[in-house]
Amino acid sequence: MFTLTIEDGNGQVANRFSFDHGSYIVGRQDDCDVVLASASVSRQHAKIFIDQGRCYIEDLGSANGVLVDGQRVVKQRDLGTASQIRVGEFYLYLEYKRPDQGRPNVLQTLFISDDNTSHKLVRINDGFAGEEFNLSESENTIGRTDDNFILLSDTSISRYHAKIIRQGDMYTVMDLGSSNGSRLNGKLLKAAQTLQPGDRVHFGNIEFVFVAGETKINPSDYAGALSSGVAIPIGMMLVVLVLMGLAVGAVIVFGFISFKEQKEADSTPAITETVDSQVAHLVQLGKEKSDRRDWRGALVSFEDALALKPDATEVISLKAKATHEATALELLEDGEHLLEKGRHEEAQTTLMKIPKDTQAFERAQPTLSHIASTLAYNYRNEATRLSRSKRKEDWSEAHKKIVAALELDSSDAASKELLKSIEQQLKSKKIPFEPYTVK
Repeated sequence: MFTLTIEDGNGQVANRFSFDHGSYIVGRQDDCDVVLASASVSRQHAKIFIDQGRCYIEDLGSANGVLVDGQRVVKQRDLGTASQIRVGEFYLYLEYKRPDQGRPNVLQTLFISDDNTSHKLVRINDGFAGEEFNLSESENTIGRTDDNFILLSDTSISRYHAKIIRQGDMYTVMDLGSSNGSRLNGKLLKAAQTLQPGDRVHFGNIEFVFVAGETKINPSDYAGALSSGVAIPIGMMLVVLVLMGLAVGAVIVFGFISFKEQKEADSTPAITETVDSQVAHLVQLGKEKSDRRDWRGALVSFEDALALKPDATEVISLKAKATHEATALELLEDGEHLLEKGRHEEAQTTLMKIPKDTQAFERAQPTLSHIASTLAYNYRNEATRLSRSKRKEDWSEAHKKIVAALELDSSDAASKELLKSIEQQLKSKKIPFEPYTVK
């Protein structure tokens, strides 16, 4: 049996009820199952429901979002056996009481969850070592913006950097086309990989160890260790440093002798570096920057080369490629910036302008998929809300919204059922509409 205790902004208990099945809409509308009368709460803010004996919360596209134990809910989240939920200015405390337990004491479990079914990431090897992130979502996104499930405020982290997908007891990590990449056990993450307990994961410059939820980690055990898990013995490090010092000394002595011999043998002035060699050097720099996807830097190198030799055919071609990629990269960054501001439709339009023959196009696909999923979800929720209205105009608009949702995600079973229901109601109400066939 689950018990939900609701506290208002003053810390006073406003309501408490228990349930073991069904679903409940939370919002400020009078017809919601849980009414929270506040302007900070959306009309239909969230849904709490039971599925196969577990309790979940789903954000219904609310304006101010839902926080569970201080983390923003993306789509839906398993609430475990005890959670603190923030909706507007209200706090909702969920506790699970097993049949053989006595009366639940909500105050003893407000911030404690004994749900160890999910695995976690534990941060290591920096000033925030020991910080833990429970991977309780079915899709745990990682990035620099606050609409990610795991927020990492570091310049090496992209807005939408990576995600970890949970399917039962299996976890899969994938990079979302980040600028600085992700690595699993020291190897660059080029495709989705299954995580195993003890795996070391880098997102940009930040490193984590992946472990089971109940595992206790001492971050100092990982200090100075390589991503492969092999530590460098201190004695070996000292030997290496001594050998390096001897080598450097030998190089200095050898260089001095060689310089003296060369000066005595040949007093001819050094030949000035030719224009061709300067161009070749700049082209090599540009190619190296291109390999690192630093298209703006590559463009600067190619332009400098053309300033020395304007008719260099190869450089003209390389500059055109860098210009094309740099323009695409700018569209990618503009789209991500719009998404960061919550302007999903504008972000989608911008990202769809990226040419298919660019690296930015490949990097944009996970973001476009995320946007499509979010928009489809929002359209479906809006259609649901409008379908409860008594106005004919709202029913027509509900049909448009559910069609828009299916255009983005034609496989969503809930949207298909809602389309069928709305079209049946439109027929019964004799409201004109264009029937939609799912592709």
